[in-house]
Amino acid sequence: MSPILGVLLIAAVALMSPCVQSTQMCTKDAECPKDLCCLLGPIRYATPHCMPYQQPGQQCRVNAETITTNLTYPDNSRLEVKDVNFILCPCAEGSSCNPRTGICD
Repeated sequence: MSPILGVLLIAAVALMSPCVQSTQMCTKDAECPKDLCCLLGPIRYATPHCMPYQQPGQQCRVNAETITTNLTYPDNSRLEVKDVNFILCPCAEGSSCNPRTGICD
């Protein structure tokens, strides 16, 4: 599978999965409660929010790295984010992302 197809597949799964609403914005993981990660969604102009870690049996991103960048929005506001996750939170503690299946074990 090509890397681009893999990213598109993950984005499609993330968009189709049940949406967990979080009202807590974040700019880094340390701002979130212990059982949540700071996650930036795949939608344009998204803002990062604290979201639950992926549980065993759920989709995960193999070898996913965090993002540190400055986000800019249409109203010219800026948001500096440090080590936030993109599209999906990592697997919960005690679980790992299976490199063959892309599912948390």
